[in-house]
This record gives sequence, C-alpha cells and structure tokens, in this order.
Amino acid sequence: MGRLAAATLAFFSIGLSATTPQYLYLPRIQQRWDASDLVCTAVVTAPTPTGVTRLIDGADRDQLSAEASIEKCFKGEKPTTSTIKVIGYSVYAAKDLHGGNFAYAGPPTGFVGKGRNLIFLRRTANPHTFDIAVPVFETALRLADSRPYYPDDNSAAGIRFALTQEFGSAILQSDSLDVYYMGWLFDWLGSEEARHELRTLSPRAPLAIQRDIAVALLANGQLDCEPIVISLLMDASAKEWKRHNAAGVLGEHGTQRALPYLKQVAAQPPTNDDLKVLRNWTVDAIRRLECRLEAKNCHVPAN
Repeated sequence: MGRLAAATLAFFSIGLSATTPQYLYLPRIQQRWDASDLVCTAVVTAPTPTGVTRLIDGADRDQLSAEASIEKCFKGEKPTTSTIKVIGYSVYAAKDLHGGNFAYAGPPTGFVGKGRNLIFLRRTANPHTFDIAVPVFETALRLADSRPYYPDDNSAAGIRFALTQEFGSAILQSDSLDVYYMGWLFDWLGSEEARHELRTLSPRAPLAIQRDIAVALLANGQLDCEPIVISLLMDASAKEWKRHNAAGVLGEHGTQRALPYLKQVAAQPPTNDDLKVLRNWTVDAIRRLECRLEAKNCHVPAN
C-alpha cells in the first residue's frame, strides 16, 4: 500500500554484492529477538559517524555510533552501566556519494532512531559497547516517549504483556504518521489478539489513528470497519498516502458497498501529482474489487 510500499525506498544507494549477503534484513520481531544477546528498551541518541568505514556484503558502509540509556531488558543481563554505546552502519559510505546520484530500493534503513527504542543488540569484547543485531538495516523499534505501565515480570507472559503495552502506546502517540506500528502488533500477537488489542485502543485514539486502525482491521478481515475506511478514502483533507492505503485495502477486502465511492474518487479530475497517484490506486482497487465480486480470476498489475 502507498506509504507502506514507499517506506522501503530511500534516495541513497550503494552497489550491492552479487554474493550471498552476510547480513539479511529481519522483518519479524522473533527473528530479531533470536539474533540478539540483549533486547531492551532504551532512550537513544541520534547516531553519528565515527569516521570508520567497513566493508560489509561487498560494499563500504560508514560506521555510526549512538548512546543508549537502558531502561529495562527483556532478554539478556542488563549492563552494569546505565548508558552503553551502540554501533551500527549506514547503507552507504559518504565517500561513494558523488553529487547524490544514487538510488536505493530495499529494506528500510537506519538501525536506530533518536528517542525511546526497543533495541536488539549483540555483545562485543567491550562490556560497554554493543553491536546492533543487524548492523545496516532497520532493527530497533521506535517506542512512545514515555514508558507505559507494566509489571517488572520477565516471564514469557510478562514480556508479551509488556511489549503489547509498548506497541499500543506507540500507536496512540504516533500522530498517525507511522502506520507500521499496527504491523508490529500483528507480528507480535498474531491476528486474533492483535485485532482485539486494536479494537480496545481505537476508542482512546484521535480520529486519524482510528481510521488507520480501521484500515489495518479491514486488511485482516474485519468487514465492520469498511465504513470508516470509506470515510478516509472520501476525505479530501486526509493525507494522500492514507487515501492510497484506504483504496488499496478496499480493493483487496472491501464489499459492494465500497464500489460507488471508489468510482467517485476515480472520476474526479486530478489537479496535482498526488491526486494522479490516488486516481491510479483507486482505478486499480476498482479492478480488484470487481474481479472479486464477480468471482473472476483476474490478473491486475500491481502498482
């Protein structure tokens, strides 16, 4: 979908090695957990270059360093010092950027962001320095600015509850800019529990986030959310990429009720590039929806 697809794109690139990469992007929380010695919540500074360049998977990468003030650890023994150094790498080396004429398409980059994060770390020979579990690609999960309440319980059930509270707080604070938090909740809890959790969160959320939740729920088979998704599609004041998402999920999971609204949006003359993209998404959604309603095995090219 619009924003979700765009999130995998960046505007800097390096030549990728043709050999099997040493470090693969890990899209699942459990994969990152298994790859780590230490999993903790922490307040992290913005990464800064260390001046070191390292050859990783056939390409030079600039080393980056951030300071992390550890709050709570769910896996591994909490470091003896409250603040540790976290090492990761950029997707490119600055020396290889000649006029910025590079284009990158691949997994999301940026191993950690400023603020509270759930960080996945590997130990080094230095007890106060840790490597990020996957050094190049996005690994840490951005959390809400303040820790929500949960007991200090590192049992499996306690960790599950704690991270559910963290992801829920992140959704409520997200200002409706980062819809991927919903995906983390589904990844962590599974479909049934995540649907329940999102329905619990929705009444406490602003309208924009309620609509994001409705898109996520409709994408997971909750047809009663369709009217809210339609309202997002028809709201000309909403962000265009969110309207793209609404059109996409209506095409894949909507009912006959959505069809006239999709056609109404598709019939509107686009007055700028964003509306042209929205129109393309909507036309594609109409084709997909009509194919499903007519029970045809249609091949619709992806956007």
